[in-house]
Amino acid sequence: MTHAIATAEPVFLMSLFKPILFLALAAGWGWVVSNLDSDAGRFFLKRRLWNLAHIGSAVLAFGLLLLIPYFFVGLPLAIMILAGVSGGYVYYRNNEVPGPAKWEVSLDFIKEHMSKRGAQSAQKHASVILMKKDETRLPVPSRDDPSAEAHTLFENLLDFSLPRNADRIDILVEASKAAIVARIDGVPYPQPQVEPTVAMRLVEYLKTSAGMDLSERRKKQNGIIKVDGGELGRHTLDLTTSGSTRGLSMIVNIDPDLRTQMPLERLGLLTQQFKKIRDLMESVGGVVIVSAPPAQGTTTTLYSILSGHDPYTSSVVTLEDEIAWELEGVHHNHMPASIPPEKYNEKLLGVFRADPQVLYLTRFADTKSPAHIARGAGEARVYMPLEADDTFGALRAWVKAVGDRKLAAKALSAVIAQRLVRMLCHTCRTPFVPDPAALKKFNLPGKVEQLYHASGKVMVKDKAQPCPDCMGLGYRGRTGVFEVMILDDKARKYVATGEDDKLRAHLRRLRMFWLQEAALAKVVEGVTDIKEVTRALSSKSGSRSSRRSSSKSKPREKTDKQDGSKTGSDGPAAA
Repeated sequence: MTHAIATAEPVFLMSLFKPILFLALAAGWGWVVSNLDSDAGRFFLKRRLWNLAHIGSAVLAFGLLLLIPYFFVGLPLAIMILAGVSGGYVYYRNNEVPGPAKWEVSLDFIKEHMSKRGAQSAQKHASVILMKKDETRLPVPSRDDPSAEAHTLFENLLDFSLPRNADRIDILVEASKAAIVARIDGVPYPQPQVEPTVAMRLVEYLKTSAGMDLSERRKKQNGIIKVDGGELGRHTLDLTTSGSTRGLSMIVNIDPDLRTQMPLERLGLLTQQFKKIRDLMESVGGVVIVSAPPAQGTTTTLYSILSGHDPYTSSVVTLEDEIAWELEGVHHNHMPASIPPEKYNEKLLGVFRADPQVLYLTRFADTKSPAHIARGAGEARVYMPLEADDTFGALRAWVKAVGDRKLAAKALSAVIAQRLVRMLCHTCRTPFVPDPAALKKFNLPGKVEQLYHASGKVMVKDKAQPCPDCMGLGYRGRTGVFEVMILDDKARKYVATGEDDKLRAHLRRLRMFWLQEAALAKVVEGVTDIKEVTRALSSKSGSRSSRRSSSKSKPREKTDKQDGSKTGSDGPAAA
């Protein structure tokens, strides 16, 4: 005995790792007992008695662990005592509670419990929660779920896209490659490369969440999901998938309805242009065309103008391929491209016979439609989009479509052309003194003393840091620049006779602004910069000056929303 005491290990608290084992055992026991106490309270068991039993077992177990000189003898003994009392409670409670509430110590039970714990942990730590259209929250995939990687990828996409006010995410999956692109204010920002299998799992995960058909990969499908991004806010995502022999693509439009709604005064019209359109809206009859290259916000502009008419004092009717937004009091008619042209024209003529004050169309059904519209626009104001580079391009397209120059001229009231330009971030835009030669080159007044350009940086303690508002992009939001061609009797005469040069000179006398002039006015105001104007009006976006407008302009066959277009938070926008 004396020899055993003499050869015993020193007090274990003097060791480096044994106190850690002691504390781990104490913490584990505390966690188990707290859960058993909650369980006893839930089923109204002998809670106080079992708490005394647990405390007594702890005093005995930890006392022996401290008193026994051999730590690795006292440790298993202490564990046996603590586990014995806890096991006794489990045996007791299983005899007291109903069958479904009994605890079973089995591999399946452990797996189920661990699965629930994993799901709860995933839900707790997720930065993005997906919801159905009715805002029912969907479970976040746990770590061992095949969809977990897809959810993490989607979280990363939204963590990049939402703070930067992205309007759309494009996902393209092919056999050998995949590409994911976030579009911010109309500019693509490629995301890190992922394997095609991972990108496909992301597409399938989003389709499943939106209740779309996973087995259908060729046919176009639409779905809606909502997301709760915590500090990033709640958002609605409009999903569109389609496939081909090359692969599968998905377009994720972010908050499409909010981006389609834009008051007329926030479109970006110059003061003189705004007044002209307001006066135009108060007049009766005539066709008003809004033109732009694809994805330049014509749907937003048309809806803004349309919402300026009071549907309760005048009849407002639409014929739309796809209804971008339900306007209160407006009679919307869904007329998809699959409807035969004769049926569409029959509906069009029927609407005109009902004497509407305002009619909004999204397309021509065939070569007969333009003449029907021109004849019906005597007492009805007709708004419609045409895909063209500028007002003169749209004018030529309209005349050619109608087929009768005099009829086309008589029916036409106005042509509006537009582009979208990114706006400078007001937090980080940088002022500079412009070079007089540059001012002359861009036909800007020489008295301009200061312009701005994009920076994306702010100074923090004498160090350049990415701007917190635009996330280092230098731009935030978009606004429109416009050509507004209002046709009076003299202008219609020039249209009827095909005298474009005289028409242009007449419009200049009426102080009409060309697109470039309107865009440069935004530069002088500090709204945007010359670099952005050059990008937006360059040939890459399909634009040309009014003097070189293409005669190949054609009617639009899709609304901007069908093309995935958006409206930025600070102005009209497109994808």
